[in-house]
Amino acid sequence: MDIEHLTKHQIILLTLLVSFVTSIATGIVTVSLMDQAPPSVMRTINQIVEHTIERVVPAATPASPAAAVAAATVTKETTVVVKDDDLAAQSIAKVQKGIVRIVSKNTPDILAARGVVINQKGVVFSDRNVLESLGTVNFEAILPNGTRVPAVMRIPTATSTIAVLDLTLTSTSSVSAVPLADSSKLQLGQSVIRIGGTGSDTIGTGVIAKLPDTHTNLIEASVLSTTPGSIIITLFGEVIGIITGDSAAVGADFYTLATSP
Repeated sequence: MDIEHLTKHQIILLTLLVSFVTSIATGIVTVSLMDQAPPSVMRTINQIVEHTIERVVPAATPASPAAAVAAATVTKETTVVVKDDDLAAQSIAKVQKGIVRIVSKNTPDILAARGVVINQKGVVFSDRNVLESLGTVNFEAILPNGTRVPAVMRIPTATSTIAVLDLTLTSTSSVSAVPLADSSKLQLGQSVIRIGGTGSDTIGTGVIAKLPDTHTNLIEASVLSTTPGSIIITLFGEVIGIITGDSAAVGADFYTLATSP
């Protein structure tokens, strides 16, 4: 058939056929390329987090008592897409406001262990093994702004190697609390961030490699730390685990699960 002698209807049908075949071929090529893409490319594509933000909007002031009965508060939900890197950076900055450095009063310039504030009253988690070896319960905590406040370690009532300390806070030495993660929602392969270091904060990233079981409260991650009191957190800034004497004895990639005291 000579294409120059096609009718208008035949030309339209031919165009539709070509478009259909082209779209199928494009789809096949795209899928093949995605299967051959390196892991780093897939990681970039997949690591997108969606946040639903609830905003309460008061209804307009009613003109009469009758209208006030019908008035209601409207809640608007907005979904915001956040890149994984941006979320991690925001969470790290937030958690850093609740990280303290524990020093002995006898050696005030030498770090004994790191600690993390878990509530607004100034309760701190740290490494009990290291602090007990100093033979005292009286320490100083260096806050993120450099202020030093007294820190007293509680007498342990359980077998946990996590030390619980109480800070003596004033109106000028307030701290930010870091929430604890829900251990029942932790998953293998979940992304974690390690915050440690003997001096300024150092950051590492990894995933959960092994969950706690009935025999141990240790959690394994693919990111290492050797500084007592270093922590791993979720991408949302929740404390998962902390380096203690027990976890360090097993390996530098193990952390004691942080649970409410």
